[in-house]
Amino acid sequence: MMEQARVVVSDNQIGGEKVWLMGGLARGEGKLTTGSDGVLLHVSRGDALRLGIRPRQQVSFWQAGDALQLGPYIGIMTNKRPRGTKGFQGLRGRRETYVALLKMARSMGSVAYVFACEDVDFKRMRVIGYHQSKAGNWLAHEYPLPNVVYNRIPDRQSEVAQVVRMAKKRFEQLAHSHRTAIFNPHFLNKWDLHRIFSQEPGLRRYLLDTKLYHGPEDVLSMLKRHRMVYLKPRDTFAGHGIMRAEYKGGKYILIHKVGGNYRHEPHENFRGLAQSFSARRHPGIYLVQQGLRLAKYKGAIFDARIIMQKTGEGVWDLTGAGVRVAARGGITTHVPNGGYIAPIETVISDVFHERLDTPGGVYTKLRNLALTVAPAIENHYKRLFGELSMDIGITSDGECYFFEANAKPMKFDEPIIRRKSLRRLVEFSRYLSGYQRHEVDDHVDY
Repeated sequence: MMEQARVVVSDNQIGGEKVWLMGGLARGEGKLTTGSDGVLLHVSRGDALRLGIRPRQQVSFWQAGDALQLGPYIGIMTNKRPRGTKGFQGLRGRRETYVALLKMARSMGSVAYVFACEDVDFKRMRVIGYHQSKAGNWLAHEYPLPNVVYNRIPDRQSEVAQVVRMAKKRFEQLAHSHRTAIFNPHFLNKWDLHRIFSQEPGLRRYLLDTKLYHGPEDVLSMLKRHRMVYLKPRDTFAGHGIMRAEYKGGKYILIHKVGGNYRHEPHENFRGLAQSFSARRHPGIYLVQQGLRLAKYKGAIFDARIIMQKTGEGVWDLTGAGVRVAARGGITTHVPNGGYIAPIETVISDVFHERLDTPGGVYTKLRNLALTVAPAIENHYKRLFGELSMDIGITSDGECYFFEANAKPMKFDEPIIRRKSLRRLVEFSRYLSGYQRHEVDDHVDY
């Protein structure tokens, strides 16, 4: 059974029996008292420093063997900016993600902090982490290494940096000895996922015809088969660099973004299209993918964005689903590219005349696809994942196709999904720390 206590830091002696405390990978002593002020956890100044807890802080605890486990301690891992900016401003990543997760963790009695790989001292098992004061200031504090590391390294370039690779390796070594856990180990890329799922009988039917781009002949051969193809950077995010090629009315058409608008560029022959694509493509590896005739909502294509997470019992579940609708004439649904958000229940009702609970309906197909994809990714990489976002296309006849998955999801803008996703991150961290949830545990809302 999980309880909460308010921390009292004092070297004064009080009555009662001392109990062992575990905070992250540190161990200390304290005393519990219950009175008119509620449950209080009394610790000495030395133990407070050792455990990384502060006066008046609310912490959850539960019995774990001969000690009380505090928290759990959740470390949100990032890395430092290259220009040597000091303090919290020198950390990379999305501030709104840090703020929201720390706020949720605090409301649930967890000890959470943001830290950079560069600030970990594995010899001392300590780390400099940052938390936000009630006034909104970011404060540095020394903590023990956490029970759970939530990997939020923000980009692929950082992920291959030596300091990041070494930190991940050390945390994984600690995980093998069951001292800590680290989840969402690395970014994913579209081509790897396509190859993985091509070997999975239960997933092949959800895939689009896809090949690596080696030269213009790959685009031409795909256009002959499908009449419409997408040209996608393998490691793109938010739709950057995506173009569409079509053969229609005897012309080859390249559609690409120029400023805030999409340009439809017709060519009399394929050579003109190939030259235009070559001049406009982003650096790096591209994929050529079969174009899908997506269903439309109010005259614009849309797709579904899904967030899958592990629960407090450690099993995959759908946390939420939303719809992203493209701008009129747009070729991607990403909000930064002019798309907008629509409630999934509204779209499914208007387009397919179904409810979310319609047996065998579109929403059920989306959910079943996502519940198949998430464990397939984890099983292939044989690493621990805790959350994945997915983009899934839906045709006008209600069939679903897998587009991509992201192991470092951006935040969902739908408030209900956002709150639930943050709560589940804390609940999954409790599970990884050895806590077994009971139905009578209090529900704490953000």
